[in-house]
Amino acid sequence: MNKATLRLLGFVVAGLVATLLLIESGDDGDLPGAGSHLFPDMRAVANDINRVVVVRAGDSISIEKRGGGWVVPDRGGYEADVATVTEVLLAMTEAAVVERKTANPDLHDRLGVDMTDTETSKGTTVLATADDNSFQLIFGNAVQQNFRYARIAGDNQSWLIDQNPEIPTEPGDWLNMDIIDIGSNHIRSVTIEHPDGEVISIRKDTEADVNFMVADVPAGRELSYSTVANGIGGVLNDLDLDDVRERSAMTDAVKTRFETFDNVGIDVAVSRDDKGAWISIDLRLPGEGNEQTMDEWSATRARVDGWAYRIADYKANLLARRWDDILKVQSADEE
Repeated sequence: MNKATLRLLGFVVAGLVATLLLIESGDDGDLPGAGSHLFPDMRAVANDINRVVVVRAGDSISIEKRGGGWVVPDRGGYEADVATVTEVLLAMTEAAVVERKTANPDLHDRLGVDMTDTETSKGTTVLATADDNSFQLIFGNAVQQNFRYARIAGDNQSWLIDQNPEIPTEPGDWLNMDIIDIGSNHIRSVTIEHPDGEVISIRKDTEADVNFMVADVPAGRELSYSTVANGIGGVLNDLDLDDVRERSAMTDAVKTRFETFDNVGIDVAVSRDDKGAWISIDLRLPGEGNEQTMDEWSATRARVDGWAYRIADYKANLLARRWDDILKVQSADEE
């Protein structure tokens, strides 16, 4: 037997030993078997769960049920993403054993279910409470597409379960991310005003127009390309948040005003801090118009009023365009 063969056999034996460590046969006692639910009592109180606490990599976020909906108290009571909360709670409720894994705490890190140090742990702990009932599960590494390692908090026994929910990695990802969604075909004009007095204005004459026209292009300058203003006009399309906080006064904010073809004004203030780009939105509604449309705009105004949103940098950059961003670079001879 040559050295290469011996080395290969050594790797195989080492792999088998590691696998046995993770499986750990022995006296099952009262441990649940394959197909058994980890939380058999959770189904009976699933609809009564009113608080969820999620801990991951040192970050903690609480989600509470208020008035029939889910909110995030850490973010001023802002609306949570109901679909995300429901998916995680349903996974806990329905989680069934596929296979028993290790009960050795020294091996938990391999499965992602070690929570001895929440700052460095790869796992996510979810605590769900319903009055006097509580259920706490540590979600570990995903396995293939539909399975995940897990461990009930306070119990060293780990499991492979038949659930693999999409668990947000950032606290802000538990929020309802939708801010506003207005297609560029509904926008008639946009005016960007910088604190230093620089102004850019774009507009369309009709909703059928494909491209926005740029007003008052500086003498001797050209647009970088003919459709450069379309990005500005479409910035409110599918505008999502990265985070949210209660609104406070913004200093040195860029003010970007949108006017729609149904005469709604949308005023967006843009500013930056060490956490990123933040916006606030104020809506100006006309005195008359289609009743259903005005009701929808009123609902949007009520939702955004009082909040500041952290948004993606590329969206913030579109909201705060300068002439140098949309004009061709001048050659040395032209300057």
